[in-house]
Amino acid sequence: MMKTAFALAAIGGASLFAITSAVPADAAIKCQGRNMWNSAAGGWIPQPYCEDKLIAYVSGYPFNGPNGVRKNPSVKAEACRFAGSDIRIRDLCAGHLPEDDGRSRR
Repeated sequence: MMKTAFALAAIGGASLFAITSAVPADAAIKCQGRNMWNSAAGGWIPQPYCEDKLIAYVSGYPFNGPNGVRKNPSVKAEACRFAGSDIRIRDLCAGHLPEDDGRSRR
């Protein structure tokens, strides 16, 4: 009885792995500008992941990795100082731009 239960559990686990491994590549995160597709809400909603991806795209900085916009706040701030005046990411870079430091520029 124990061997049968173990065999059924192994077969069930293997079939569950096969089913979940066959998820199409279409299930990856989909970004459209700063918005990410949310299937539960049935529409596009702003997400930090997609916002960081847009900053990386506009500035030309890498998105992932140790020196990427997504994983390193210092790189994100540098990317914003480099390309933050671009209208597409200006509001995403609020606080990182030279004119946001509270001092007047001369």
